[in-house]
Amino acid sequence: MKKILKYFTLISVASLMAVNFASASQQQASLRESFDKIKESVQEVNEGTKNLITAKEQENLSPAEKEKEELNLRLEVYGKILNLSTKETKDALDQLKALGNLNEKASFLREQLAQKFEGFLEFYNEQKKTLEKPEKIAIQQAQDNAGQNQAIDLSRIKEMAQFFKDWREAIYLPELKVATNFLQINRQKTTVEMTENRFKKITSDIKKLKKINFKGVNELGKYLDLAANYLKEARDLRQEAENNFWLIMASSTITTASSTATSTSIEIATSTEEIANPAGDTASTSVSTSISISTEDQFLSIKSLMGQSLNKIKEAYQIFIEMSNFVKKLLI
Repeated sequence: MKKILKYFTLISVASLMAVNFASASQQQASLRESFDKIKESVQEVNEGTKNLITAKEQENLSPAEKEKEELNLRLEVYGKILNLSTKETKDALDQLKALGNLNEKASFLREQLAQKFEGFLEFYNEQKKTLEKPEKIAIQQAQDNAGQNQAIDLSRIKEMAQFFKDWREAIYLPELKVATNFLQINRQKTTVEMTENRFKKITSDIKKLKKINFKGVNELGKYLDLAANYLKEARDLRQEAENNFWLIMASSTITTASSTATSTSIEIATSTEEIANPAGDTASTSVSTSISISTEDQFLSIKSLMGQSLNKIKEAYQIFIEMSNFVKKLLI
């Protein structure tokens, strides 16, 4: 009777193997979906920024109507860009806040990144508040100066768009790249730990079967050795990716020197009076990028390592499924 109970226990364990494999696959699919949303938002914002910079004048309109139409168009497009950027940033911020089980160093970086992304959201809100003001000023200037200064406002909107594009590429996107890599590394850590816990439970059940001389237990041991090797490789690959990530953090200016540039850029971009009443060419600010080519290559290396680690996890779960099927056949 006890042996029969053991067999039923193993059947239950075998079923759980398949269930946990599906759960892990769903988790990874959810993770990919989250990053796909961020990637999609990035593409939408980049496309919107290009459209804003290269917006064409409407035909068959008087000069005054063209100026007003173009101004309204650029304000509308810029508003949409800010809305997309807000969604993109909130998605990343929500994922950062949802991370748990972090060590002190990782917790500090998460808080640092979260503060930066909250600052970006404030920046977008300030920009949204300024969108109506240029139009109102342009109308007032048109009344006072017969439209003489409308071109200045159109020019300023173009400058804002170009600045925003440069700011995204030099300040925001490097921080987003850090955040997405940080998220992937830590979520993969959770996935590895979850798989290792499943491995320990399966190992425990096999030991119980060995005590009752279950037929095929030696074959199960071979399966288990294969799974153990895949898990070790998955763990080592993920750890290598994490080590490389922290080397980037220690050697790059993304989260140190760039924070000064970020602060300066936001001050320039969120100055309502400066945007509405540009003085000379001082607002035409260029921003230098914080990520070097070598650092970009390191991030690509991390992405590759994370992909390899995930594949090893999948292979380990495939072994679990094969073990489940093997036990079911023996019981039948």
